[in-house]
Amino acid sequence: MARKYSIIRAEGDATKPAEMLLYDVIGADPWTGGGITAERVLADLKALGQDSAIDVRINSPGGEVYEGVAIYNALARHPGKVTVHIDGFAASIATLIAMAGDEIRVAENAVWMVHQPWTFAMGNAPEMRRIADSLDKHWAAMLTTYERRTGRAAAELAQRVTDAGGEWWMTAAEAVAEGFADTVVDPSEDAVAYGLGRFGKVPERIAASLRTDADEARNSVLANLAQSLGRAAAVELSPPRKTVAQAPTHTPAEDPDQARRRRVVEVLRLS
Repeated sequence: MARKYSIIRAEGDATKPAEMLLYDVIGADPWTGGGITAERVLADLKALGQDSAIDVRINSPGGEVYEGVAIYNALARHPGKVTVHIDGFAASIATLIAMAGDEIRVAENAVWMVHQPWTFAMGNAPEMRRIADSLDKHWAAMLTTYERRTGRAAAELAQRVTDAGGEWWMTAAEAVAEGFADTVVDPSEDAVAYGLGRFGKVPERIAASLRTDADEARNSVLANLAQSLGRAAAVELSPPRKTVAQAPTHTPAEDPDQARRRRVVEVLRLS
């Protein structure tokens, strides 16, 4: 299974930075048992040592504001140089974590999305007003961090989000132009956005480019899988065809290898 969070200390070369992967939702995910917590990041940074430089690689749809702010603060306090790399997707609170970088590098085929925090709530009218006030305060606090890093006024940033319909999507070049990143880099591997489907206002120019990147990446994974199984296989990743319902028939049991290959292909098609 691919690693979604890890921190790897460089070995054999003290000048080489450690690498932290933030490839998951921010905060504990009760549905999958995954997620990246501030407690774990803080413990790993402490074990790494104060003088260690670190490359933070981000591909995340965001998550819990509290956890994200704490992760940002932990990285911002780290004495060693912090270089942030946006490998595929930085959205919501993941963009705020990225602001902790002394240098922020974004892959040319990666995307950013900034929006106001949101939540689910139950209660009466006074409770709803209290929650709305709380969200406003969280947004104001996030804007101070964006303001400090981008050099743009908080009111201007808030207006850009409003003008964009609530979700401010940016290409790599736009993120640099707006002050959210320092450099656009030519990636050695295609960036594939993790968790893009949870947002409803993805501009078509961004979604189309990411669909192409994702198809190429999945085809590569499938080719490697076929090779590792020692079988010649050609799998076409295409939209599912409409099928006509048929009467139930008896299907012979699959052997373990067939079942494993089928499950992997189904997961890749649905991801």
